Amino acid sequence: MKRFLGFIAALLFVISVTPGVRAEDAQPPAGAGTQTQSQQGPSGPAKNYQAYDLGELYVKGEKPPTSQEVTQVTEFTQEEIVATHSQNVAEALSHVPGITVTTGAKNSPSISLQGLNQTETLVLIDGVPYYETSYGFLNLNTIPVENIAKIVVEKGVSSVLYGPNSLAGVINIITKKPTDRPSLDMKAEYGDYQAYELSASHGMKVGMLSYWFGYDHQESKGWYLSNGFQPTTTLVTYKPGGKVPYVLQNSDIVRDNSAFEMDSAWAKVGIEPTPGSEYYLNFHYITANFGAPASLSSISGSPQVFLTGAPFSQLWQWPAYNNWGADLSGQQKLGDIVTLKGKLFYHNHVDVGDFYSNPALTQEIARSTYKDNMIGGSLLSEVNVAATDTLRAAFNYRRDDHQEQATVSLPFQEAVSYTGSLGIENQFDPLKNLSIVTGVAYDWWEVTKSNQDETNKSGNFTGFENLPTPNANRVDPMAGATYTLGDGTKLFGSWAEKIRFPTLSQLYSSKGGNPDLKPEETNNYVVGASRAINQYATAETSFFVHDVTDMINRNAPGPTSPYLNYGQVFFWGFEGIAKIFPTKALSFSAGYTYTNATDQSPGRVTDRVTYAPENKVDLAMKYLTPVWGIKTDFTATYVGRMWDQLPTASQPSTPALATGNYFIVGARISKVFYNNVEGYFVVHNLFDKNYQQEIGYPAPGRNMFVGVRYSY
Repeated sequence: MKRFLGFIAALLFVISVTPGVRAEDAQPPAGAGTQTQSQQGPSGPAKNYQAYDLGELYVKGEKPPTSQEVTQVTEFTQEEIVATHSQNVAEALSHVPGITVTTGAKNSPSISLQGLNQTETLVLIDGVPYYETSYGFLNLNTIPVENIAKIVVEKGVSSVLYGPNSLAGVINIITKKPTDRPSLDMKAEYGDYQAYELSASHGMKVGMLSYWFGYDHQESKGWYLSNGFQPTTTLVTYKPGGKVPYVLQNSDIVRDNSAFEMDSAWAKVGIEPTPGSEYYLNFHYITANFGAPASLSSISGSPQVFLTGAPFSQLWQWPAYNNWGADLSGQQKLGDIVTLKGKLFYHNHVDVGDFYSNPALTQEIARSTYKDNMIGGSLLSEVNVAATDTLRAAFNYRRDDHQEQATVSLPFQEAVSYTGSLGIENQFDPLKNLSIVTGVAYDWWEVTKSNQDETNKSGNFTGFENLPTPNANRVDPMAGATYTLGDGTKLFGSWAEKIRFPTLSQLYSSKGGNPDLKPEETNNYVVGASRAINQYATAETSFFVHDVTDMINRNAPGPTSPYLNYGQVFFWGFEGIAKIFPTKALSFSAGYTYTNATDQSPGRVTDRVTYAPENKVDLAMKYLTPVWGIKTDFTATYVGRMWDQLPTASQPSTPALATGNYFIVGARISKVFYNNVEGYFVVHNLFDKNYQQEIGYPAPGRNMFVGVRYSY
């Protein structure tokens, strides 16, 4: 199969780069930078959806809110998702400038935004918080992209109306809703090592009523390693028992324990009775199971197996990883001055982990279960005080409940917390080309319950221990402005103070929890400029600062390393993005992010910071052959060296370990037939680079896919 796919790749590549001679295709399109897929004709199927407006935080009016104009904002559209062949949100985000995605323990991706980790980034689906209540984040590999219209990433300074826990920024995943005509989209795809995907969606709008339904199934028996991978001996640590050598990954090119299966269903039903008035009910259900390839490193982070007490092992699998959620969202315009927008939401997460004592995963020693649920809501009001003044206020409140069963012989322990925010923001537009925004929020958080299992030396349950229940609050201000020069250059700058409360696992986990943790606090600054250079090119550049105090981290190796507050960690850097479209058939885009991260805490052993690469480059090229009508999308990502493990004041002898830099190229070759059917071929890691995103976890090598899509 791999040779057959390789033959198809070579043939289509030769055809795709064949030059054409038609003069009309050499002419640059007017407004090339704002073309939609439906305007591009043969380059892709017609666009048959629109973005779900109620998924945005703000009321959509004639002008965008200034708070989104005074910071760095990147929109990764469905067209870009398709061009990169991203199958889930984590893969899509890996192509966004300023974001680094790594995969290590638990086979779960970790998101770093300008050097800050995923728990310091507010992730939303249609404006609803999406996380697991214990760890503060969820596996973004389990969110498929077929029902997503775009992903909006606000970096650095974010509006006070979002509430707390957005130190790094906000990632809002906006789903699709129907247009005025019926739509049908179906996709079938097959790839290396029995990987396949089937999806279908349908939407329709009839008068004031509309609906959207989507289903996606993904399955893989695993993925191929690079041909450059070399087996090594890993020391598995048994407690008690000491270190035992194993070759955890032999010369077989398929990564052991890397199988994955997921089903998801999405539904949206709504009414739009009058202009400015919308009410929608949304529902999603995701069920997944997957393996978790073990660390192959004997230097650090080697698998550990705890055989006494509550058994635990890093030789593991996840037979169940399920999420479902529903929200009722509405927007109502009250005259010409006031608009109200609100959400009520519920999210439920259950995951089951199976732990084994042997690498062959035949001797199960424990099964743990996490049950998480979140219920809450938000209310936003927008008041047009005057033609030049808009006042917005938001109230956010939610309850998090986490129940954890370490093993089937123990009862569930539970922790409950409440998080709230009240924010007020004013937008003042004294001039046509000048806009100023100021805001302030009061954010609060309280843990009301936390108990933990107590066991004897044999691991038998003896009772519950009630743990401390901390609380915190803070007033967070922000301010920003944007000014547009006569030549169209937009200047922007902003500042904000932010707070991020500890997660329940950081406080109470039996493996490194610390109930004395303080909330993280930061001062964020952004200044930048953007402009359309001419009809062929646009560019944006910006400078950012994150000055973080009491940052929570666990740099030391092993699953029992404690969470600690670091006095001060300082991030600064700059980002540049350029897009060039010399002809209708050819376009380029490039993004570069430089991040300088230093630990300035008193008593530090090193000034380095984990998972904050100095350099990241994102490249993309699109070319449409004039004669054959074949589109080729090339993507490339360069990530510089990252520190994976560092010594700490509590464990100063821990060795410092870093991943090497890597440059990965991908390609997608496609052709549309009869305007509705698209066939395509995809290669990930085109040059079969052997690299690691995290120490001990080799990344996928060259993997290929073929597929067909019908869109109406």
